[in-house]
Amino acid sequence: MTRRALIGLFALWALAACGPKGSYTNVGPEELYQAVERGAVIVDVRTPQEFAGGHVPGAINLPVEAIAQWGDTLPKDKPVYLYCRSGNRSRQAAEYLKRKGYTNLYNLEGGVLAIERAGFPLVR
Repeated sequence: MTRRALIGLFALWALAACGPKGSYTNVGPEELYQAVERGAVIVDVRTPQEFAGGHVPGAINLPVEAIAQWGDTLPKDKPVYLYCRSGNRSRQAAEYLKRKGYTNLYNLEGGVLAIERAGFPLVR
């Protein structure tokens, strides 16, 4: 193997090692509510006050501000759906969990605002 080929292989290996370990997929409200029916793990990353104001049925409240404390407690063998008010905080949580090696992650694009626009129910 030539020196040039070895350098190229090393560069590819280094890029792969530094790349993201996990992944997540953006979904809409309909897919989220189908996941609720299938018993998926649904995580509301908003504050407890926001959660009390209306949340997805069966959701657990794990604020993104405390993700360092709960980020390793979610199952890696089940789908985990994340949402917030607009999709920004849940995207940040998905990015964090992706770096922790989670691969079965879903982020609700548009958050609770998208749920309300689509007419899905919230628990109040």
